[in-house]
Amino acid sequence: DENLADLETPQNHHKFNMALGHKTANISPLLQCRLTDRNQPTNNASPIINFNVPPELLAIFRPAPAQAAIEHGVPPTAMHDPQSLVQSGMQHGPNLTLDAFCTMYGLSQDIRMKLHDNGYTGSNTLTFIIVLELKEMGFKYGEIAALKAAMRQWCQ
Repeated sequence: DENLADLETPQNHHKFNMALGHKTANISPLLQCRLTDRNQPTNNASPIINFNVPPELLAIFRPAPAQAAIEHGVPPTAMHDPQSLVQSGMQHGPNLTLDAFCTMYGLSQDIRMKLHDNGYTGSNTLTFIIVLELKEMGFKYGEIAALKAAMRQWCQ
């Protein structure tokens, strides 16, 4: 077989390239190309320039925080606000009047009156209430929990 080494044709290895009485062994074209590339001097004449950019300068490429989106009238879609009654990404239920909503989800007359006194007219307006506003309206913790549970059921 031509690929095997014997006494007449030594292995294709650098130690056998100049065997006594023999010509240099044939080197594969791939090996020859790699040896040529390795033996050539490298010319890195081009300068390497590094820039240190402060993070404040890159702030223009970051997305705006959720608070800025709220100020511009665009509600954040991917964030969940623990103060909100409706979790983001949830489908809203049917549009109900305040009386129908309170009756359907078993909310007390006190809850209905507090919401009515503060101008809330139906289920679509309840989605914008936050817990802090409920506390300012005089809601008790149990009433807030009942309203959160009702909103969760309404969204399902």
